Amino acid sequence: MPSPNPLWLHRLPDDVRRRVELAEAKAREAIAETHATQALELVSILAPRMPFDEAIERYVEIMSLSTEEEEIMRTRALSALSDPQVGADLARERHRGWGFDWRYATPVGALRFIRRQLRRNAEEDLWMELFAARTWEALIRTHFKHALHLVEILEDHAPPTQGVSLYIAQLAITPARASSVYQRVLARLAEQYLPRLTGREGPPAPEPPPSRPAPRAGRRG
Repeated sequence: MPSPNPLWLHRLPDDVRRRVELAEAKAREAIAETHATQALELVSILAPRMPFDEAIERYVEIMSLSTEEEEIMRTRALSALSDPQVGADLARERHRGWGFDWRYATPVGALRFIRRQLRRNAEEDLWMELFAARTWEALIRTHFKHALHLVEILEDHAPPTQGVSLYIAQLAITPARASSVYQRVLARLAEQYLPRLTGREGPPAPEPPPSRPAPRAGRRG
């Protein structure tokens, strides 16, 4: 859903506004594609332990997706499953699942099963934390690319900081992630906008005074 535009954006030429709207649409498309790709990656990781729907729910939970984001991501992920290669990869992962072991059908075996489940849960918690970090990094890289593009569109109409702030507002990036996107984009723009000191020649150094000839030694009597 498009975000409300600030007043200064309405003062831009029509062609620039259209380019801004198109850039926002492309950014949303790229973010949705990133979510779908990462969700399928999580489904693949968890395939031996849980079905597709449960893995998708885990993704929605750890990434705190909105209802709209969840619907788009789920649709794209299901669409990707129609790819024979993707389906074959997930089927292969399922065959590595944890089936029932009759060794656990005893009191001692039940205790071992409980311990195993606890270890498994702790392992999955670690997986989710690592996976969330990797996914956020992928999303930030996507935001970085499209925020730079918006800054380029607005180059003749707004300072770069205003362009980045507009991108963050339009894409409704959470404050925790917005800071990372803002800093990374400005760090890249610094290479373009800051004066370059390296390679500049300073004023010529003063020439050293002419050396005086050494006094001749006098004759000995």
